[in-house]
Amino acid sequence: MPDTDLSPSAQITIRRWTDIADQRRLIPAIDTIFFEASGTKIFAGAADRAAFRERWLGRYLAQDPDWAYLAFDGDATVAGYLVGSIDDPAASDRFSDIGYVKDFRGLSARYPAHLHVNLAPHYRNHGIGAELIAAFAADAARAGVPGMHVVTGVTSRNVRFYVRNGFHELARSRLNGHDVVMLGSRLGPAKTA
Repeated sequence: MPDTDLSPSAQITIRRWTDIADQRRLIPAIDTIFFEASGTKIFAGAADRAAFRERWLGRYLAQDPDWAYLAFDGDATVAGYLVGSIDDPAASDRFSDIGYVKDFRGLSARYPAHLHVNLAPHYRNHGIGAELIAAFAADAARAGVPGMHVVTGVTSRNVRFYVRNGFHELARSRLNGHDVVMLGSRLGPAKTA
């Protein structure tokens, strides 16, 4: 069935990764969404592909499971996910493999929480990504985190998505010949309601 024949049901639910039993069965669906949504499609080999997945997805599921969320259509279909951390990436050695972290060090202290959102193609543009961000933001605010950020390509389509969801440009840098932008959103008591 082509993607155009599929549409999200009214039964979208957001669940925290730690509240899901039998998480292993969901990994293939999450991986499919991750690699489909990624701008990187070609890898030198299996080891490079695995390292890429670990950097942008795997470490969050393993080390920050409380800050991972899945969107389900009905009871079983994974529509998308958000993985993140409330730890300042510049203050943690575990994120030292990400080139732009040092460039945004001063800002990430004020906007320490960071996230990655991906949806299956036929679930995009239905507000599901916004729901995932809202769940993460509310929980991070309750945990006392002052702000959250994302880093993406300056010309990426997702910049508009993040701006619509309360993020604004904080700074720019260059990574591997590409311009990237750090977008941030303040969190606080007003955002928890």
